[in-house]
Amino acid sequence: MGKWVILDLDGDFNVTGFRATLEIQAEKGFQALKVKGFLPPDPAMVAQLQHHWQEIYRPLGIPLRIKGQKIIHKGSINQRLSDCQLSALALREQFRAWLNAESFRPIDRRLREALGRNDVIRFLIRTQDLNLQKLPWHEWDFFERYPNAEVALSTPEYESVQVKRAKPPHPVRILAILGNSQGINVETDRRVLAQMPQAEVTFLVEPDRQQLNDHLWETPWDILFFAGHSETYHGRGRIYINQTDSLTLSELRYGLCKAIDQGLQLAIFNACDGLGLVQELQQLHIPQMIVMREPVADQVAAVFLRYFLKAFASGESFYLAVRHARERLQGLEHRFPCASWLPVIYQNPLVMPPDWITLQGYPEQTPPSVLPALAPAEPVLSPYKRRFPGLTVLWMSVLVTLVILVIRHLGVLQPFELAAYDQLMRSRPAETLDPRILVVEVTQDDLNTLGGYPLSDAVLAQTIEALQAFEPVAIALDMHRYRPRGNGRQALLAKFRQYPNLLIACAYDQGDQDYGPPPEFSDEQLIDQVGFSNFALDKPPLMPAHPAIISAPSTGYAVRRQLLSYAPDLASTQSPCVTPYSLSFQLAYQFLNQAGIQPLTVNEADQWQFGPVVLLPLTRRFGGYQNLDGLSSQLMLNYRVADPGQRVSLQQVLTGQISADTIRDRLILVGYTAPVARDSVDTPYGKMAGVWVHAHMASQLLSAVIDRRPLIAELPQRWNFPWGDGGWILAWALFGGGVSGGLRTRKDRLSRLGLLLTWTLAMVGLSWGLTSLCLWALAQGLWLPLIPPILSVLLTGSFVLFSRGFPNASLS
Repeated sequence: MGKWVILDLDGDFNVTGFRATLEIQAEKGFQALKVKGFLPPDPAMVAQLQHHWQEIYRPLGIPLRIKGQKIIHKGSINQRLSDCQLSALALREQFRAWLNAESFRPIDRRLREALGRNDVIRFLIRTQDLNLQKLPWHEWDFFERYPNAEVALSTPEYESVQVKRAKPPHPVRILAILGNSQGINVETDRRVLAQMPQAEVTFLVEPDRQQLNDHLWETPWDILFFAGHSETYHGRGRIYINQTDSLTLSELRYGLCKAIDQGLQLAIFNACDGLGLVQELQQLHIPQMIVMREPVADQVAAVFLRYFLKAFASGESFYLAVRHARERLQGLEHRFPCASWLPVIYQNPLVMPPDWITLQGYPEQTPPSVLPALAPAEPVLSPYKRRFPGLTVLWMSVLVTLVILVIRHLGVLQPFELAAYDQLMRSRPAETLDPRILVVEVTQDDLNTLGGYPLSDAVLAQTIEALQAFEPVAIALDMHRYRPRGNGRQALLAKFRQYPNLLIACAYDQGDQDYGPPPEFSDEQLIDQVGFSNFALDKPPLMPAHPAIISAPSTGYAVRRQLLSYAPDLASTQSPCVTPYSLSFQLAYQFLNQAGIQPLTVNEADQWQFGPVVLLPLTRRFGGYQNLDGLSSQLMLNYRVADPGQRVSLQQVLTGQISADTIRDRLILVGYTAPVARDSVDTPYGKMAGVWVHAHMASQLLSAVIDRRPLIAELPQRWNFPWGDGGWILAWALFGGGVSGGLRTRKDRLSRLGLLLTWTLAMVGLSWGLTSLCLWALAQGLWLPLIPPILSVLLTGSFVLFSRGFPNASLS
């Protein structure tokens, strides 16, 4: 039988100290001990506590699930981590010294005398003082001696709650609210919940208030889960349920009360500043809650949830499952200091904590032998097992896969794979435009009005001044200005010296100085304001686009990849364009730097990293590509299925027809769309002006880092061999061979024509399903091979069906 320990603390840190009352009782209510004591005032410890959490922990610079907090980072990340660890150590020692006060020793001594080392102990700290609740009570040396004890919090005021258990027994019903996740990742939480045994999980992804309220009212729940942004403001907890709506829990009072009345027993808030949420939740008398004391990092929140649910669902008690999951977070503390200090239980003392069995509606202490087991499904044996050509399917699938991989390695399939890739890109669902991008188009009408092509330096200087007046993040001129154009050269150069957020393009490997940056940019102040405008071009695909989706691209070389950087000394011709960074990369760098995201670091694998997003460069063989040059840092260009930003004309800017909100806090690209400039390239979406391709590239980087929009990835490779692609192709070869083998062994009396038609329809169905799966994967950022597995399905299926001559289906 477990023990129930309650430590009541009443008072304050500054003047009176705390009157302490200790009670120990058995789980079933028999009181064994009651002792009184005193903890002295200690304002210095409160100061250390506030200093640690507010000035050391929060400015660490790790991605936190707290809304709207901007932090100025001081010093390197290693220094900040070290400072936080030292601060935590100092706070722990000060806390232990406070608990070792002479006036508190009677409680400490009687506590250890009354409990056995192997007792299962629920230890409740009952107090209204928020500073007491923020202290790391698990660091009390008492918990080192008692490995089966875990601490929880409560307030002195509480009332009984009648816990309802639905009959008959049922899977654990979990309502999982995935709120505003901008800048954080809650998908790991979702995957963990989705894999829970004996559970039914309902996910509400960024719901509105009415939708959330309706679910609380209309369905009984056992567990309520929330992941997303939250914060505490003026002592009140607030959760952000979608991109626009936030609410305090008092605004869900009636819905939560209804949920509790219908059997809700546990609320888990895997979000920041949980103690603020608790202040309101405890008034509703939710039986048990798990919250985070302070802002929590994504990885810490996800790991805790996985460890807790795994332990809880496997039969551990609620308190021990929390303790074991919390202690396992210590393995992350070299990167996330104080991770094991964050999770804490908030408990209604009058309600027994549930276990996974009682949450399913079974009585307490139900013997495992009477619980339902997840028995494996009995195998279904085909009556034609002996006749199914399984061995033929296997070796034929392996042979076909190896042949396809060799042909693919030689580059024979590359044009077809790129054409299929383009078709899938165009078939993806629509997206909204990027609100951070504005493209100023220089149209033919603009040129006719402003003196023809190219624009004069004076017009560009005027354009820059008109845009800078409304405080954009950065402006990029997708134009080459090596030589003066008309009047205003000095005025244009003066704008570059005045505005460090102003960028201009150059191009390497052109064999012409006119593509270089202005020669005046040789000084150190201006050289960083240049980005190259070169594109990575592919040979024309052999397969045209389907006319029902979009007109076929022209036969020019297409842009499917984004250049981030190159080494100028590797260029094939000497060029004055010596900047190593692309124009789109320079733009994204400016935006992310202003947004407070550590913009460019090199991780342990020598890879570039923007904030938490690693930019994995394309290898020599990537997806359908079989021979990339490997001389530059490249990504696949994940075009938006829409314009990547708002568009305006140059005359609209110069005549003041654009509002300040259209420009403020945006990246501005200025470039030609007039045909006379001949500045357009082929893309999977047809002809596109170069300035718009740069806009897609800048948007890709911003969306990947800020919005977690996926970059295009491939299946894994190792030792320069596409193991992932090979496994994918082999799986479909086996699938196609298996279908053909099943048709071959059918006992139905079909004509040869009927069998051939059935096989054809089956192959078409498999190819359609494969295409749909590849389309879905590409929308998630994964480039799955399409042409090779289609070939493997058709070839393996054909060989299996005809390997011993055309089967006579009319013979048994």
